[in-house]
Amino acid sequence: MRVAQLHLANFRNYRRLTLDLPPGPSVIVGGNGQGKTNLLDALHILASAQSLRPGPEAAWVRFEAPAAEGFARLRARITSDSGPADVEMIVARTRPDDGEASGVRRRARVDGVVTRLADLPGRLLAVSFAPADLNLWTGAPSGRRRWLDLAVAQVEPAYTAHLTTYENLLTRRNALLRRLQGGLGRPTELEFWDDRISEPAVAVTRARAAYVARVRAPVNLGFEAMQGGARLDLAYRAAGLGLDAQGYRIALNQRRNRDIQRGTSSLGPHRDDLEARLDGRPLAHVGSRGQLRLAALALKLGQHTVARDRRGEQPVLLLDDIAAELDPAHRRLLIDQLPEKAQSLVTTADAAFLRDTALRPAARYRVVAGEIERIHG
Repeated sequence: MRVAQLHLANFRNYRRLTLDLPPGPSVIVGGNGQGKTNLLDALHILASAQSLRPGPEAAWVRFEAPAAEGFARLRARITSDSGPADVEMIVARTRPDDGEASGVRRRARVDGVVTRLADLPGRLLAVSFAPADLNLWTGAPSGRRRWLDLAVAQVEPAYTAHLTTYENLLTRRNALLRRLQGGLGRPTELEFWDDRISEPAVAVTRARAAYVARVRAPVNLGFEAMQGGARLDLAYRAAGLGLDAQGYRIALNQRRNRDIQRGTSSLGPHRDDLEARLDGRPLAHVGSRGQLRLAALALKLGQHTVARDRRGEQPVLLLDDIAAELDPAHRRLLIDQLPEKAQSLVTTADAAFLRDTALRPAARYRVVAGEIERIHG
């Protein structure tokens, strides 16, 4: 799969952009704040309905856009084994005069047909890395679960439906727990929600565990190749792992009094975590900045391998500032791990690191203040 053309209008610092992209690797060069990360972010949003960056979705709309143009349009023309397709998203501020404080309405289309945002992951098959991904190891478990949910959704079409059902039922069960905590209602009312939530909870847990089992080997192999033999092990930690729906209901019942006291559900995929160990020790505790970066990159390249094997085509690689905090030797080892046949977009502030690497013949572009041009020669 590859992106043949990208169109942007009023997206972040891009007023208008039409960019034709070649197969294979492309390098986007630019200083800080010029728009190179925004370019990758646009494709990541089209691939996942999520931004690479934290912050309000109203910030996706160009700050200088007049109120009458208080919306952003992102569209990618993609080609794949199944043929060409257009993936589009429109993000409109609900209160244009409020700027980034506004709410938004989002609408996605595939080949002109309105599509649910939840169905967007996997239409444009892409794997992204950003410097913030180092927080996968040092941040809260919620960040690791978000990555895992997106990765699974790319290769398991039914996963998003199970996850959405689970999250909706969890919200209702927690609302009942808070009422029971306040002395309202009867504990037996939980039986209804426990019966309904058990099957999607088990489906989500099993899908996540199966995915981690598939991605573990390519992640470890990639990390060993980049880090000189050090071993990176992944494990999915889930209290409900191994339970069927009946066992899950029993486990919920055993925790009922504790859940009522706390006013929240203590068992389920929303509590699970992805654990990483470096040579048997917690990566977050012993890993250097460079090792954390290489581990995050190994994770994304492992995700790329699993998606390729499951979908039968190469995902697009979106790699933001991969050269930072790595010495020249590790940069070369990293670049050597990039899949040769995949379309990849790599950003950097300094293209000098390309010398003596496999990216030297890549197509190059320069970005200045939301304007992009091809660099020849």
